[in-house]
Amino acid sequence: MSDITEQIEVALKKQGNPINGKDSEDDSLQYSSITAWKRSIGMMGKDHNEATTSATVSKSCQQWYKKGLGYWDNEETCPATVDGMLGGFARISKCDLKGSAEFIKYIKSSIRPTLKLKRDENSDVPTCACECGAGIGRVSKGLLLPLGISQCDLVEPSPRLISSAPEYLGDSASKCRFFCTGLQDFQPKADSYDIIWMQWMIGYLTDDDLVQFLKRCVIALREGGIVVVKDNTCSQEAFVVDRDDASTTRSLPYIIAIAELAGLHVVHQQFQEGFPEDIFPVPMVALAPDK
Repeated sequence: MSDITEQIEVALKKQGNPINGKDSEDDSLQYSSITAWKRSIGMMGKDHNEATTSATVSKSCQQWYKKGLGYWDNEETCPATVDGMLGGFARISKCDLKGSAEFIKYIKSSIRPTLKLKRDENSDVPTCACECGAGIGRVSKGLLLPLGISQCDLVEPSPRLISSAPEYLGDSASKCRFFCTGLQDFQPKADSYDIIWMQWMIGYLTDDDLVQFLKRCVIALREGGIVVVKDNTCSQEAFVVDRDDASTTRSLPYIIAIAELAGLHVVHQQFQEGFPEDIFPVPMVALAPDK
């Protein structure tokens, strides 16, 4: 069993939370545990031959990532528009951005006043944010830059989407830098970000890669900085697998267990309001380093 997987399952069971999961479309595909699901797709070995297991797991993870990238890099499944970024739910973008802005402003005013949003709050040093899984830069344009952030780094694995970002951003593109890479490979510099924004993308990272990336985020945060995770969550199970785009929707306790393994703790959390009832609940979780 992967050490990360075992620790997540122990943490969930200790709190009385489920560890089972299911497929998003096929009701016959039920998984008794996170381990059972990972073994079913080759992300965890079934034997004790370490070399063979490692090679098999690595290949399975790469195939999983390749399938996910194929979905987002395809114009037919994901147009380079706000509607494409939101899976056909462009109508929720305004509500989403408003909720996110209120969330950050509340944290800044009431919980974490050391969070720097504007240059004049930071001894005239430009503030910087990272939009993870940025697509065309919807969050940078609609949230982070309007909050006063001086510069946004957009990290996106799809060459097609990241190349479309400057046109979408317009004049704001001059305040952005663009990185075409998967987050499992992204190496942010130490003390470089005031906000690291992760929205509707953590489901595309394996547990192990998500923990490792969050550990790198801890190093990349400036003093007072935060990581924000805003994503779909399930409640009856620990996870729901979508094989069409190779993603996994996790429960909120599952997400928090991963964050804690990376050395982060919850500063504040609340659910987004005003979304349609037929989509997954979407919490906003602000995380800060333990030390």
